[in-house]
Amino acid sequence: MKRALLALLLSLVMMRAAGAADFASQVLDATFKFFHADSTSTCFLMRRDGDPALYLVTCAHTLERTKGETAVLVLREAQADGSYKRRDHTLPIRQGETPLWTRHAKEDVAVLKLAGELPVKAAALPESALLDESGLKDSGVHVCSPLFVLTYPQRFEANGAGFPVARQGVFASPPLLPMKSHPTFLGDFTTFAGDSGGPVFFPGKDGNPLIAGIVIGQHHHEERTKNGFEEHIQRYPLGMGIILHAAYVREALAAAAVKE
Repeated sequence: MKRALLALLLSLVMMRAAGAADFASQVLDATFKFFHADSTSTCFLMRRDGDPALYLVTCAHTLERTKGETAVLVLREAQADGSYKRRDHTLPIRQGETPLWTRHAKEDVAVLKLAGELPVKAAALPESALLDESGLKDSGVHVCSPLFVLTYPQRFEANGAGFPVARQGVFASPPLLPMKSHPTFLGDFTTFAGDSGGPVFFPGKDGNPLIAGIVIGQHHHEERTKNGFEEHIQRYPLGMGIILHAAYVREALAAAAVKE
């Protein structure tokens, strides 16, 4: 009897662990590096219900800082032996001086509707993964609740295949509502250039990922020293990321879908 009970408990633990790993893998498979010589960001791919198009989500400021008409999306191609091969794919982001992406009217998020198919199969998250105000309330998250991020800090890649780096933190401030009054919240994790556009997520009750928002910036403390000949500014990271609510990603996604 004891052995049977122990076996049942172990089975439940393994099932729970598998579910926990699965929610992160879903986000991992849809998260990519998006770069140019001028700037680098993290992005993730999404699909809308009933819409065959593929959408790339990232921060508006990184696209705006990128010069020229193209940027590179770092894809990963699965090999027959289970390994992955890096596959850099050039995407158009401007036509002349005209941006091809759709920027949110007020917030720092942009969506690029991709034309045609990608050269390799790439996963995408469903729009339902993006938390709106109702979903955020139902999730029960609060200050000190755990959260996860997938990004490319300082252009760093987890391996030669171009996978992002996973980190864990907590809600350093409560994700206050309504979002119009409180569009951002803080996450307690060390933030770097290149993290912008990275998804911030946690597991839902059904084991699927819930996207709480995207990283759009970081906080610093500055100290100034001055003498008769020069002035120095020393910046110290506070280890807190600025996260934009996912509802604004939903709004940008809807606007990109109807853009001609």
